[in-house]
Amino acid sequence: MNKNRFAGLADLKTLQKSEAMPKPDKKLKTPQKDSKPQETSTQTAVETPRRGRPNGKRSNENFRQATAYIGRETYKRTKMKLLANDSKQEFSELVDELLNKWLKAD
Repeated sequence: MNKNRFAGLADLKTLQKSEAMPKPDKKLKTPQKDSKPQETSTQTAVETPRRGRPNGKRSNENFRQATAYIGRETYKRTKMKLLANDSKQEFSELVDELLNKWLKAD
């Protein structure tokens, strides 16, 4: 007779429930993500730096996304040159710089 491979699950579940951590008091409130710390007369609010990645150009009001079609070889050679120079300049920064030079030339 084959032994049921799930036979021990009921016992395991009972064991886990008995070893479960006690629930915290309901009186303690956890701060919500967007809530600001409350100021008291003896405590001043200190803004802590946000965790995670910094906001990118997409969420920056000073930048707009634009689409342009350029030749495949031009794009490839440009990316290769940017990577070879070990510069931290991005492709979009290079395009922005070149467009600003072009606008100043008028």
